[in-house]
Amino acid sequence: MIGIKSISQLAIGIAMVVVFSDPMCDVLTELTNPDNFSYIPVKAFYVSFVVTPICSNASELVSSLIFAMKRRRVNISMTYSQLYGAATMNNTLCLAIFMALVYFRNLNWEYSAEVTVILLIQFAVGAIGYRKTYKVWYGFIVGTFYVLSIVIVAVLESPAVRWH
Repeated sequence: MIGIKSISQLAIGIAMVVVFSDPMCDVLTELTNPDNFSYIPVKAFYVSFVVTPICSNASELVSSLIFAMKRRRVNISMTYSQLYGAATMNNTLCLAIFMALVYFRNLNWEYSAEVTVILLIQFAVGAIGYRKTYKVWYGFIVGTFYVLSIVIVAVLESPAVRWH
């Protein structure tokens, strides 16, 4: 009985991803399209780097916040652990899919700055998260890494550096 319920929930989740992923990509593309009325004069990478993680991980963030509201050390450490695991898994999976697409479709490689920064930040977050108990200030450091990664990519792709 549990197996059937699990398989049905997995099928529903896959169906939801199939239904909502293409419109999400269209929205992100249109936000950075100069012909669109709601055009944002920012590169598509930066829009997707901010909007996509919030949308794709919203349910996990909400469940983690509910779990952490119990205000016990064990629950808060479990919340950090859950968020660390989700971020690592998400980054690793997305990077693997991206690299496979570039390789198998013989696409031009123009993403050295982005991939390098993602890997560096992921290793830094992993080094901080390699503990059994997490302190609150670890969250501030990891949050700073998010902003720092966007700044580093902008600097690496700037006309002064031109690293693509």
